Amino acid sequence: MTNQVNPLIVSLVAGKISKEEFLKEYFKHIPRSNEYVLALIQKGINNRNAIEIEEAMTLIFVGSFSIKYFLPKLCELLQLPWHYNHEDIARLLKEIADPTTVDCLYKASELAFEYLDYDDTYQFARKCIKALSAISDENAIEKLKLLSDSKITEIAEYAKKELRYKGLL
Repeated sequence: MTNQVNPLIVSLVAGKISKEEFLKEYFKHIPRSNEYVLALIQKGINNRNAIEIEEAMTLIFVGSFSIKYFLPKLCELLQLPWHYNHEDIARLLKEIADPTTVDCLYKASELAFEYLDYDDTYQFARKCIKALSAISDENAIEKLKLLSDSKITEIAEYAKKELRYKGLL
């Protein structure tokens, strides 16, 4: 089990190496593949290891991997409270705007994670709502309507705002 952040990731984040250098060095002795990253995600889930999830997310962000390949695992991760990548995942799901993610985004939009307790503006929920709005199919619109009636005022307002943008409120 990995208990420390990979030094290559530290160098990348610190701007000491480029994305290209990071990927070249990271995949020096292992195959650069969707399957490798998926296995890393699964290992992180199995071990409840936030550092492994962070590593996998870094690879997804910088490695030009097919995000659609990871959708089921990203949706699973969106519901798990022990890591710190919820907002990044919601942002990825907004970019991909895949209708298969509607239910997981809806469920996640009203989850409260301990590490986000400081955020009284519900930015994670806002990112989930933006992702639902980007999907914009019938199911996503229905979920936005449900969220517009949320007991949490900020969440309800974010959903209403997206519905207004679409001319549905």
